[in-house]
Amino acid sequence: MNVRLQYDMDFLAGIYYDEQLQLNSYSISMSLLTKTTDAVNTNIAMDRLKMFMHGELANTVFINQALKERAEMLQIMGVNVTTLPEEPVDQIVGMMLYYKLNAIMEGRMTVTRLDLMSALGDSVWYQHDADEDSPGPFRAEGWWHESTVQHDTVAVEDAGDNVVKVVPNAWIEYGLTWPENTSEPTANTVVFANFTRNED
Repeated sequence: MNVRLQYDMDFLAGIYYDEQLQLNSYSISMSLLTKTTDAVNTNIAMDRLKMFMHGELANTVFINQALKERAEMLQIMGVNVTTLPEEPVDQIVGMMLYYKLNAIMEGRMTVTRLDLMSALGDSVWYQHDADEDSPGPFRAEGWWHESTVQHDTVAVEDAGDNVVKVVPNAWIEYGLTWPENTSEPTANTVVFANFTRNED
């Protein structure tokens, strides 16, 4: 039996807009629908949603992905960055969350409607659901359609020929893989060293 749920939350984030960095307070109200009778899968889907919002997006700065150099600079300074296909106005942030949260729950639960408002947005609520006329800039492929925790398009710098970067599955790290998936060992960096042979 499918169960309808409502989940409300608040979070803080920055926005880089009009060449200014500003802090913003957001409120979200989500209507959710379970798509499985398996309580374990339902709980994992909900925990993924919470982890992405409270863990991955914690104190992030929303920025237009076209401002590549500015996004890279913020990330080098240690700032959590979330790149968006357009300027980070409330409507775009809400649409991103609607698509991304559905992607990370992988069909075990769906966000049927997401309402978002912010302090900088003059407390106007923006509503998003499957009946929207057009996904707009989110029609294009991007991290917002991926089930991973990725939320930016900032390229990782090349670490050199002798270093292989292995991107771990964060859901394994968080203990939020689906029961039917087997765990795979992960590592962060593998270094191939060129040792000289010691000859007598």
